[in-house]
Amino acid sequence: MYLKGVTLLLIGAVSQAQAWQASAGGNVKEPGYPERCYPDPCKGIVFTNASYVCGNDTLGPVQLPKNFPLSTELATYARFGDLCPYEFLAKWTWPNGSYHYPDAEGFVIAADGQPVEAEVTLPVGRKIDRFGSPGGNFFSPLGAPYIERALPPRNLNNSDGNYPYSYHVYEVIKELNVTLGPVAPWFEQPGMGTQFKTNGSAAQLIADKFIKELPRSEYDQREDFADNYTPGPNS
Repeated sequence: MYLKGVTLLLIGAVSQAQAWQASAGGNVKEPGYPERCYPDPCKGIVFTNASYVCGNDTLGPVQLPKNFPLSTELATYARFGDLCPYEFLAKWTWPNGSYHYPDAEGFVIAADGQPVEAEVTLPVGRKIDRFGSPGGNFFSPLGAPYIERALPPRNLNNSDGNYPYSYHVYEVIKELNVTLGPVAPWFEQPGMGTQFKTNGSAAQLIADKFIKELPRSEYDQREDFADNYTPGPNS
C-alpha cells in the first residue's frame, strides 16, 4: 500500500499548508496572463456569461472570494498557471468541452504504476470540506489550499446560491472509512495535498448519518483550519 510514501508526502503537505495558512489572507488577486496571450487572451473561446472568465463557465468565475476562509484557501491560486485561457482549454478539456481528469482517481501514481493510497478511518468530530456539489465523493482536510487540491476552475462556480463558490464543510458524526492519499498535480496546479475518497457521495453520507453539513458559524475561526488532525495510514 506504499504506506511509507504516503506518510512522507502527507507530512510535507501538512507542513507546507500550515506555513502558508499562517501568512495568507485578504483579497484574492490572481497574477496576470503571460505577455504572449495578448492582445486577445480569450481568442476562439465561446462567450456565454460575463460572470465567467472569457465568458466560459469551464474557466471559472471572474470574481474570486474576498472573505475568510475562502480568501485564505485561494490566496495562492493562479488558475491557468503559465498558460493563456485558450491554451488551458486546449490542454485540459476534450473537444466536447468536458475536463480531462487524471488517472487513478487523482491520487499520485508510484513508479510501479500503482496509486499511493491507504485505507483509514476518520473519527467522530473530524471536519472535512469540498468544492463541488453534494453528489461528489472526494473531500479534503478542512481549509486545504485550493492549489493542493488540483481542482479545475469550474469547481469554483456557484451552482447553488446557498453555497458560495460551491464550498461545503462537513463534520464526521459516525466513524467514516475513506481512501487517503496525496493529490496528483493536474490542471496547472501543484497538488500534493491530501484527499479523502469515500464510497458514497456527500449527500448519501448525510442521509446515512456519517457526516453532517456545517453552517459557516461553525467553521469561521482560523484555529478551525489548522490541519493537525489528518490521520496517517497507520491510524
